[in-house]
Amino acid sequence: MKRAKMILDRFFHPPAWILYTVPPASFAALIFVFASNREESAVAYPVFLLSAYSLAVLLAALPAWARRLSQWKARLYERSRLIRKVSSTAFGRRYLNDRLFRSSVGIYQGMAVNFLYMLFRLVAAVQYASVWFFSMSVYYMVLFTMRAYLAFGYRRREKNGAAYELRCYRRTAGLLFLLNIPMGGMIVLMVQTNSGFSYPGYLIYLSALYTLYMMTLSVINLVKFRKAGSPILSAAKVLNFVSAMMSVLGLQTAMIARFSSDGEGFRKMMNAITGGGVFFLVMVTIAVMMVQSSKLKQEVEIHEEVRKQIL
Repeated sequence: MKRAKMILDRFFHPPAWILYTVPPASFAALIFVFASNREESAVAYPVFLLSAYSLAVLLAALPAWARRLSQWKARLYERSRLIRKVSSTAFGRRYLNDRLFRSSVGIYQGMAVNFLYMLFRLVAAVQYASVWFFSMSVYYMVLFTMRAYLAFGYRRREKNGAAYELRCYRRTAGLLFLLNIPMGGMIVLMVQTNSGFSYPGYLIYLSALYTLYMMTLSVINLVKFRKAGSPILSAAKVLNFVSAMMSVLGLQTAMIARFSSDGEGFRKMMNAITGGGVFFLVMVTIAVMMVQSSKLKQEVEIHEEVRKQIL
């Protein structure tokens, strides 16, 4: 058993020269296979296997790379003049060292992104006379309003206490539920009308990278801030997650319109599957928020009873 584990460990954690040469070469070969329409050729199958192995070893190497990145970041903070200059200000020092404060600033950043994206969708809706784009602009406008509500609540949390934060958290879950109902209608509309759009030029690749980055970051933050001690910040991370999932749905629609040659039936099927998955995940997230808020509410009530007895 130990020997098998050792063999598997060596298989998924190869020497550095393999890690830095095989994945780039296999991915380049994979791109060549798809670009030259040789998916059914004899050389394609070894390339597929090698690419799958490369992806596996890269995922296995992620924890070690994350540790090295943290160490490099710490050394950079110590040596960088810019970091020292930022740390000399009260805001900069708090932003760099206080994770909760940094996350509270992130609420305002999310508001700005939501507002700009809402304007982009609204302009696109007017330009292309698209009901789908207009629905998306309204959706992101509501997300912007919800973030503004959380930002307002976070500023008042110290004055109103833990019970107030829980009410904000629970109200956010309720608002997400109400928002998810028309979102389901939007998805049905997209599937029935077979709506689609495409990005010009290489913008679709940038959009794909941005969506992947936002989805990964939102999942990490959702897990990280689940027990951060601030329900309002946790709710803000949930909104990031929901927004990222909608971006995935929009990106899929654009990529099918740009690259797929399987016809409208394939687009309808994929939009229905992904749209249904997004709708289901949002509903599960809402249910988890409601359960967590009920548990936290009981804990707060118990602490209040104990505090009253002591006083």
